[in-house]
Amino acid sequence: MLRSCTFIDGQGSTSEVDIEDLGKSKADLLAPFSAKLIDGINQSEARRRALVLLCFVYMNANAKDAYVTSVDRKGFDVLAKVTGPVLKDGVGQYQWKEFRFMFKQEANDVEMFCNQLVEMEQEVINKVSASSGLN
Repeated sequence: MLRSCTFIDGQGSTSEVDIEDLGKSKADLLAPFSAKLIDGINQSEARRRALVLLCFVYMNANAKDAYVTSVDRKGFDVLAKVTGPVLKDGVGQYQWKEFRFMFKQEANDVEMFCNQLVEMEQEVINKVSASSGLN
């Protein structure tokens, strides 16, 4: 019987994990497909433009480019090249920043992940079109 569990993060810090929480955890069914999902999204110019719009609409971040770095049943992480602080000469530098986008409901399979991603993309396109008067 398991009596204790210690989590060690990437920096070597440790923390105790509640055994009850460990028992409640479940495997992410998207894990075996995550590399292909990430690659498919990042290889598509249209999808990457949609990621830029997601950053703009939901995170109020003016991104020049964006890539998915990880996916799971609850959503996905994006690394976006956003405008940084303006320097003394009045010119701003770009910097990479990570954002987390959550799904409205957990994606239990690849089809559900893709459907929710498309819904989010369509939602931001509609919002941008409505605010720009293009619809």
